[in-house]
Amino acid sequence: MLTRRSAATDARHARDGRRVTMTALALVVALAASLVVAAPAQAARLDPRLTQKLYVEKAGSAYDAAKAARKAGRTATARKLEVISTTAQGKWIGDWTGTATRSTVRTYVKKAAAAKRTPQLVLYAIPGRDCGGQSAGGLAATQYKAWVRQVAAGLKDGAVKGRSRALVVLEPDALMLDCADSARYALLAYATRKLAATGAWVYIDAGHSGWRTPAETAKRLVKAGVRYGRGFSTNVSNFNSTTAEKTYATKVATALATKKVTASHRHYVIDTSRNGRHSAAGQWCNPPKQGLGRKPALSHAGGALDAYLWVKRPGESDGACNGGPAAGRWWQAYALDLVRYRAR
Repeated sequence: MLTRRSAATDARHARDGRRVTMTALALVVALAASLVVAAPAQAARLDPRLTQKLYVEKAGSAYDAAKAARKAGRTATARKLEVISTTAQGKWIGDWTGTATRSTVRTYVKKAAAAKRTPQLVLYAIPGRDCGGQSAGGLAATQYKAWVRQVAAGLKDGAVKGRSRALVVLEPDALMLDCADSARYALLAYATRKLAATGAWVYIDAGHSGWRTPAETAKRLVKAGVRYGRGFSTNVSNFNSTTAEKTYATKVATALATKKVTASHRHYVIDTSRNGRHSAAGQWCNPPKQGLGRKPALSHAGGALDAYLWVKRPGESDGACNGGPAAGRWWQAYALDLVRYRAR
């Protein structure tokens, strides 16, 4: 009897052991499956602006010029211009859009959403724009807030699930010029807050590495309401190297941290549209023999750098200097040079 009881007990223990082993194996399989499911779920939670491509609009000076060249049989020229026209660039919205501002923004962001691409806007209508320089103009102070509200309305019209997914570069040079004053800071802060409320990522323009010190730039950004936005932009319409701009932006972000601006508002983007050679030696107005820079792309490194963008539209003049036409006008000879000397 004792022998039979021991054998039965051993058999029962063996069965129990197999059950434990199978249970443990099932737990391991379930855990592995949960990790596989969690990875896509985590990726899905990322903002689409960090995962999808930038929107390429089939419009603009370079697009029209390339199309005209191809129609005229100048295939070689068309191919060169298409290097620009087929690349994502900022959509500039300014005082020239007038009463069509809301509809212009709405149409653009809706097309981007339909293509499952990220739109990028550049706002350029600040009162006293460019301190009366090459790009003089802008709206009157009494009109500016109403115009910003129209831009915000257009962003809301084209929102996805109630939130805008646009990148917005706010007022190139406005913050860094000598004519910036308390009234301008207040307008920039107003615009940043209104636009960010739609879900847009707003980057206040912060000049470039050869202009103000990082400490001074940070001071101005705080006054301009960077705490409401995503962060700041650098090198817009300039030619400095990407390396120099990253170093500058990192120092600006560090200076913002000392002013208790949280990390979520210290992100930045770099304009690489024309810094392929970064040999302008401080010139900013149509310096010769410059080239297209790094192609626009989102950064997936997980740091403060969000993207390399073409904010300035290559081929559009900086102003009546070095043989160029008025600011913003298409200059095909310069565009072809940018392609010729582009970064490889």
